[in-house]
Parts: sequence; C-alpha cells; structure tokens
Amino acid sequence: MQGSRLDYILPTYSLVSLLEYNGSVFEWARDPPVFVFAKRPIDRSDCTVFHIAKHCIEERYQDALPIIGYLDYHTIISKRCQKLTPRPHPCKGYNGPVQRLCQRKLSQVTPQTWSQDPYLVCTLLSMAQFLALKSRSAQRNVYVVRYPIWLLLNSAHLSKTRLLVTIKSDQEYVHLFEAEIPSKLLDLLDDPTLSMKHVCWPTIHHSKLPFQPYSTFQMRLTARLIEVHRVQGPLGTEPANFDGSKVISNKRKLTEENDFSRRVKLKG
Repeated sequence: MQGSRLDYILPTYSLVSLLEYNGSVFEWARDPPVFVFAKRPIDRSDCTVFHIAKHCIEERYQDALPIIGYLDYHTIISKRCQKLTPRPHPCKGYNGPVQRLCQRKLSQVTPQTWSQDPYLVCTLLSMAQFLALKSRSAQRNVYVVRYPIWLLLNSAHLSKTRLLVTIKSDQEYVHLFEAEIPSKLLDLLDDPTLSMKHVCWPTIHHSKLPFQPYSTFQMRLTARLIEVHRVQGPLGTEPANFDGSKVISNKRKLTEENDFSRRVKLKG
C-alpha cells in the first residue's frame, strides 16, 4: 500500500492487508475472540486478531504485545440494529408498538460518545480471555503465550491487549485502544461468585494515529504497534512521532459500581 492514497476509511480487508503481507511481523489468528461470562459464551466478536509472526519471534520483539485486534465500528452499529429489529408481523401488518419499543431500547444502549462504547471494553476483555485460553498451561495461574516471548507468572499479572478501530465518521485517524487486564478480573468473569474486593479495574488508553501521509501509514502503524512499545517502556506513555505525524492520546478508567454489568464501561 506504500505510495497509494487512501480516500476512504479502511475496510477490514484493507487493514488486514496492511498488517498481514509477505514478510510482515504479524499473522492473522483465524479464530475470533469470544466474550465469556460465567463459563458461558455470550458474544462472538467481529474483531480480527493478529499475533506476532513465527519468523519474528526474536529477542528484538520479546517485549512486543502478543495479540492485536482490529474492529470496524460499523459492525457494532449493525449488530445492535439487527439485535433490536422486530420480527415481521405474522399477518404482514404494521408492528408499530414493538418497533417503537426496539427503537427506544436501541437509543438507550447506543452511547453518546462512540469511543466510550462498553462493547469496545468487552472486545478488549474477550481478547484477554482469548490469550489466556490459547496459552494456559497445566500449572495453575500461569499463562504462557503460544511462542516464548511473553510470560504471565502469577494471577496478579496483566494481560496486555490492543484494539485498532476505524469509524466512518472519522476518516483522518485510526484509533487505538490499549488495556492491561489483570488475570483476577478474568477469573471474576469466569466465576462471578468470586470476591471483587482485590480486583484492580483496568485503565483504557485511547490514542489516534493519522492516516496522512498515506505513503508512510503502513510503516508508522507497524512501528506504533511493535517498536514503540519496545523503546517507550510502560504502556500508556505518550508514543513517539513518526514522519512528523502526531499521535493524540487519551486515557479513561473503568468505574467500580455495585452492578457488575455496569462496570464494563468507560468513565468520562
């Protein structure tokens, strides 16, 4: 894609081709993550997941995050609309009351600010669950990535996940959401009867990477996902600029409430 002009927001197949190509440091993980609650699958995400390619498992990438997800926000909008679309009237009549009820429910679950959508948090959580499921060893509370580049040595450690998001209303930036998910929170999702007293709620870091200049977007995106983490250190620090392009960052923290279903959301 180098040298080409991107005149519209990148659809899934285009961004996949930007990240996965011959010689790329990324490989496409074919199985999408599933959000699990109380040992039951709740939602299969439309998120496309990548992991570090086998040929890149070297010392220079040992600090790179093992999985990265991509999601087109339009898929979230479509999924909500499909879920809250009333069934046709049995006599082919007008199903007005149910239609109005569905519209009211849709307005209630649609966030005013898309970047604070709880579904994004659920996707980050499902990616952490995906990582734990793929890498869990026979030893209790020890999680090992499928390749020996990253180890989680105890139940208090953090699963680091990243989610790229594009949205049609913003054709200038690709958005990056980053989170450190403690394994105790994953245990709580698996067994909601566990005590929540010592659970640390993760902070969601939101940054934006500009598409322009288009000719260097692929290089800058790869650098942001791989090299920056290695040279910058802790997750959430202000990323470096590449080719004069500024990365705009923001961070929000999950709030704690009595109702667990309300915890999976972003606090303004």
